[in-house]
Amino acid sequence: MYRPIRLCLLGVLLLQGCTEITQVVPERFVTPDNPFCRALYQHNDWLDAAVTTESRWGLPLHIALAEVNVPIGTEASEYINPASSDWEEYRLATENWAGSFSEIETALDYLGWHAQMASQRNSLSMEQAGKLYIAARIGHGGLYRLEYNPDLLLARQAEKVDMRANKYRDDLKYCPRIRERAGSFFRLPF
Repeated sequence: MYRPIRLCLLGVLLLQGCTEITQVVPERFVTPDNPFCRALYQHNDWLDAAVTTESRWGLPLHIALAEVNVPIGTEASEYINPASSDWEEYRLATENWAGSFSEIETALDYLGWHAQMASQRNSLSMEQAGKLYIAARIGHGGLYRLEYNPDLLLARQAEKVDMRANKYRDDLKYCPRIRERAGSFFRLPF
């Protein structure tokens, strides 16, 4: 008599357990729907380099990626095109003799270093993506001289960098715990 009741009770508990299935994969490993976040999740080297730049130099992740000016994950022969004098100064300051424009880690590290120098020398904020872009392209002195002799093409490119940085900042709101994911040993390959 008690056996059928126990079996019914066990069946009800099993059915209830099946209706409340919880997520098995932790939230930090779920690929988001946002294309920007998905690209960062798929290209760990870009994410690691951007987060390292942010923590080392203070350049926000979204601004560093906006200045690179290629879609995340794209292989390029040159990610940046810095003024030669600034590139040499970067190499001396960081002792990164083997670094190259074609390595995303070096490109983002250079942008972070250059942004920090631009904030000191030209009183720029780390949030002024367009002006930081111009400073990285024409050098610190070039940015100062640009106030008197503006280059319209470069100004348009800087506006695009500003818009891209704002879009990336908004997109980052949909990337759950993205900074914690950077440098993590265990990452699912999406």
